[in-house]
Amino acid sequence: MRALLAGAGAFPEPDESEEAQASGILQLRPLPSVETAVRTLASTLHRAGVSTGGDPLLEVDQATLLEHWRRLRQSTDGEPLILHFAGHGIRGANGGLYLCTAGADARDEFLDDTCVAFDRLLSMAENGGRPVLFLLDVCGAGQAVVQQQLQDLAACRPQDGVRNAWIIGACTNDTDTYGARFTTATATVVNRLTDGALDLTPTLEYVPVDTLAAAINRELARADIAEGRHHQTIVRTPQLEAAPEPQPFLRNPAHTGDPRTALLEGMDPRLREFAHACSPGLDPLHFATRAAGNSQADVIHFSGRAGALGFIQNWINNPADQSDPEDEQPPDLGRRLLVITGGAGSGKSALLGITACLTHPELAPLRRRVRNAVRGFRPAPAGPVLAVHARQLSLQQIIDSLHHQLHQQVSRADSRPRWERSSRVRTAELLRELKRAGEMLVILDALDEAIDPAQVVSELLMPLANESSPRPGPRVLLGTRRWWETQPFFRDGYGYQLPPLYRYTRKHPEAVLDLDPKTHDDRRVLADDLHTYLDLTLDTHYPPERVRDIAEQIARYTDSGVFLVAALYADHLLTSTGGDTAPPPGSITEVFELHRATLARTDFWIDPVLTVLGHARGQGMPLDLLHAAALAHQPPDPGQPTPQLTDTKRALAKAAFYLRTAPDAEQRLLYRYFHQALTDHTAPLTDPAVLYSALLAIVPSAVDGGRDWEHAPPYLLHHIAEHAATAGNGAVDHLLEDPSFLVHADPDILVPHLPDATTERAVLHARIYRAAVARLPKGHATATRRFLLELLTK
Repeated sequence: MRALLAGAGAFPEPDESEEAQASGILQLRPLPSVETAVRTLASTLHRAGVSTGGDPLLEVDQATLLEHWRRLRQSTDGEPLILHFAGHGIRGANGGLYLCTAGADARDEFLDDTCVAFDRLLSMAENGGRPVLFLLDVCGAGQAVVQQQLQDLAACRPQDGVRNAWIIGACTNDTDTYGARFTTATATVVNRLTDGALDLTPTLEYVPVDTLAAAINRELARADIAEGRHHQTIVRTPQLEAAPEPQPFLRNPAHTGDPRTALLEGMDPRLREFAHACSPGLDPLHFATRAAGNSQADVIHFSGRAGALGFIQNWINNPADQSDPEDEQPPDLGRRLLVITGGAGSGKSALLGITACLTHPELAPLRRRVRNAVRGFRPAPAGPVLAVHARQLSLQQIIDSLHHQLHQQVSRADSRPRWERSSRVRTAELLRELKRAGEMLVILDALDEAIDPAQVVSELLMPLANESSPRPGPRVLLGTRRWWETQPFFRDGYGYQLPPLYRYTRKHPEAVLDLDPKTHDDRRVLADDLHTYLDLTLDTHYPPERVRDIAEQIARYTDSGVFLVAALYADHLLTSTGGDTAPPPGSITEVFELHRATLARTDFWIDPVLTVLGHARGQGMPLDLLHAAALAHQPPDPGQPTPQLTDTKRALAKAAFYLRTAPDAEQRLLYRYFHQALTDHTAPLTDPAVLYSALLAIVPSAVDGGRDWEHAPPYLLHHIAEHAATAGNGAVDHLLEDPSFLVHADPDILVPHLPDATTERAVLHARIYRAAVARLPKGHATATRRFLLELLTK
């Protein structure tokens, strides 16, 4: 990777005479900040592994800049290039953008003779056959993007055609930029990238241009707000492809080709890439790792549970065998709902993961690997198979995922564009489509971890389970913890927990498969299954008699979650030094505490980080927010240095076995516990109000003194309402009273908290917001909410 950095700012002081002012000729003012900013960026790029050819070109004229650019393009064979320019930018009479080099004359008739026309640089790049990234810190930089789009139209460029030129500009085409702020912000972001503070997913070898532009935009917004300036909006080349390959400009320092270290949690990179191609909500990583019995999913360690697998296979393959003769439902259809339940870590998700990997068409790449481990399990569902991991999903998100998967499998002959079929649907519409599609299998795991489990049960699952039509229809394989264990997750407004599902299972006990051991024989069989699993996991590190003893102790003394306890304890034994003689723990949390204590002896920052991690919502919390939350939870003692971001990242790496990571829209990693039991265990150890205040403090302050939610981290726009609800003390009211928050917040997460409004203003805003989101066809569009919520400020 090579780069050419240039700038021009040493223009003479403008003539302030009346004659000069009356002439109307644009005078280029001096830009003293250009030199320092460009030199800093050059040094920063060099540190990031980009060859800059020495010092940047400062006060360069038109001919010199073009000559150096020609030499650079001709001296390398297909190598990606970066061209950065900071200085004045002018739009000519032809609408084109000109970069004002030294000696520039701003009059239209002299622009082509004294300045560099950007369309010339753009044509060279598009015709050159190599990737080129333009970083433009000039006024009206957005005009470069306009010119690029016009070139695409003139060339009839295919939307999925190969693009050679990419642009990130300091501002839109009709605004100005000052003080080389874009160049300074870019240097800051590149430094953070080099230090690992951007924390990008290791599956990416290069930083996507979209991700780089978003990071620069956020850094520039932070700096502008801190100095009380109006924020300028970064622009970039638009990306039309849904899943483009990252452009090979800046390398991601976290990337590695080693599958053992490519991902923090040890995930096989091929599985991660496969996951990106699957339907939203399907979460193949969840099903694959649960089926494998380990966090890598590279080797299938699943063992045992032969009776449970046989029960599930019979329910899927022979629905009539599961019918109840006293039931009003026609006997030839069988039971439409099978509930797999048990304590945390009892193997519910493993059974559903095995089933999903063997039946779901999008998980077909995993099928052979899984089938070799469970040769006697051959589920053969009739019709489509839909699967959703419901953890931290709203009912709407579950519906959207099922609808998307249904159309992928049933409507392949439909010639309509896919985007027309992916719009939001209501529950009643999905139920009609599911029933119309005929017999199918719906796998729904982690119901108790959904945002509103009671709503999912009453509005989606029960209508499917209680369908009385004589025609074959959807059948649901459901994974959930016993409801008396999940009571804290339900809102008080629903009264006692999961009433419809409770009534259904009381009436149809044959529809429940409980994995927790009840008898001595259950524990004996469980000990055999655990022995097989541990023998595969521990391999030759421990003698067979020791492995058998561990299996029998876990089966005898662990009330629930036996397989997860076994997996955690095995990992503890394999990673502990000096030999560990502690007996096997009796629960998931006990083995977690055992391992955490071992880690904390050599790293004091482990405890604060793992404690606040229990409050991560959705797919997880990003590194910088986890760091801020940990500092708020445990500030440094007097005389002790403040832990840095690198300390938090190191703590997460040490506890990687207990974590799940997923990239957000900007390809930054999100962290959470891989099992709800660990979340339940650690969440009460943190004051929710302290955590909420720490997260809220990260939102930039607007010029008017309020909060600039437009530039808040994506995690907060999605989940700050949930943190406010747990914090109490009017925190939800505070958010609902802020129109800016209502415009930018995630409606799916916010709507369930609207009933929490108590103040007069918050209640009014909640009513208007509900009307905007729920009753209008495009209520989830930001522009719609912005229009309606203008009423709130009048």
